[in-house]
Parts: sequence; C-alpha cells; structure tokens
Amino acid sequence: MTSNTLIHGLCLALMSISISACAPDNKTTGFWQEMRQQVAINEGKQRTGEEVYQYRCRGCHGKNTQGAPMPGDRYEWQRRSRQGMVVLMEHTLKGYKQTMPPRGGCPDCSDAELRRALDYMLAQDELQFSGKAP
Repeated sequence: MTSNTLIHGLCLALMSISISACAPDNKTTGFWQEMRQQVAINEGKQRTGEEVYQYRCRGCHGKNTQGAPMPGDRYEWQRRSRQGMVVLMEHTLKGYKQTMPPRGGCPDCSDAELRRALDYMLAQDELQFSGKAP
C-alpha cells in the first residue's frame, strides 16, 4: 500500500466519523435550542442581580458579544438607559433583535431576578432607575 493510498483511506475514515457526528440522532444541543426548552421559573430563593449576571448574563455581556454592552461601558449603557426601564425590561423578557435571547438567556430566572440583573449592570456605571419594575 502506498503512502497516498493510506492517507486517502485515513481521510475517508475521518470524514465518515465527522459526518456521523452530525447525524440527527446526535443528542447535543446548542445555546438556542437550550433557550427554547420549557423550564420552570425559579420560585425558590431569589438570586441577586450579581448572581444572575454571573449565572447567565456574563456569557455575552462579559465580552461584548454581538453588541451586548459590558458592565462598565458607560457610553453604551447611557444610550440604552435613555430608552427607559420599560423598554429595557421588554428587551430582556422578550429578547432583542436576533442577538439577545428571551429572558436574557436565563429561562429559569424570575422577572424580579432579571430586573435585579439589569439593575446590577446599570449600577456598574452608576446608572439607575427608580420605581417599580414593569
């Protein structure tokens, strides 16, 4: 067997393994599939804004993924805060464009926990809203 034949055979074997890994019976899920799953909203001990941020928000807001403003980016948070808390919470709860998932990517978070996470991120730039959460 020549080395070219051996290499060709190895390549075919690797390709078949790669293709079988993409078969429909593969049980892995991605982020968006996870976000579409129905889960119970947390009714137990309520998490702080920082805990929710660390649990879910940090994945995007901690590295400015697809325009998600990072805590400490005063310019971007000021721009968003001008829209008002009702709009910011609506974006958090329903998702925004196709970049921010519904419930901020935390399907088990209560509305109050999500509000605290938003307050936490705003507080990093000393921005805050008064009044009740929508």
